This record gives sequence, structure tokens and C-alpha cells, in this order.
Amino acid sequence: MVTVKKVILLIEDNPLLTGMYTAAFKKRGIEVFIAHNGEEGFKIINDHKPDLVLLDLFMPGMNGFEILERMKADPEMKDIKVIMLTVSPKKEDEQKARSLGVIDYLLKQELHLNDIVERVMKHF
Repeated sequence: MVTVKKVILLIEDNPLLTGMYTAAFKKRGIEVFIAHNGEEGFKIINDHKPDLVLLDLFMPGMNGFEILERMKADPEMKDIKVIMLTVSPKKEDEQKARSLGVIDYLLKQELHLNDIVERVMKHF
């Protein structure tokens, strides 16, 4: 039996967080690609077709909402699962993210790293 490794794309501009998340997911056998902005993210999505995108909301240049809108408008990307990982507790931000198709909305400051990993793993 062949096991297919799951792939996550982490679009996050904070290098400390990308290092922590990457290490935690790799321990679970997940392959992780990292993009520090939306443009890098789109290139990785096109090249590697991840199973899931873990997306920060606030980044320089293109924000998470703009990335989501572009993904959902692209037939090659529209069905890729997206989880928003943000510091924004605003209900309107969560509602907008969900209306754009995110499958979960995680607040960085309210969840421990292991909790985030567990929530993400439930979506595979």
C-alpha cells in the first residue's frame, strides 16, 4: 500500500511562527511549504497543489482576504482547503473569511501550537 504524504502551504510573514508551525507539522508527517507573501503562495500552489493552505490574514502587500478571493476565482485553486490563522478576533473578519470559503478560523493568541496542529489535522 502506498501512503501519500499530506502537504500544507503556510502563507505567513512571521519567520518565527513559520519555523514553529513547520517543525510541529513535520513531526506529524506533513510536508510543509512556506510562503512569506501572497505572490509566493500562488507560485507554490501552482507548482505543488497542496492539500491545505494555512493562511495569515495580515501581511504586507496582499492580505489574506485578497489571497482567498484570488484562489476562489481560479478553477485550479478554488477547491483547495483553506484555514485562516490570524490575530484578528473581529467577528466581521471571521464572517468574511467564512463567506470566502475558509473551513476554519483560528486565533493565534488563543490557541497553543499543539491545539492549532490538532485542529488542522482534523481537516485531512
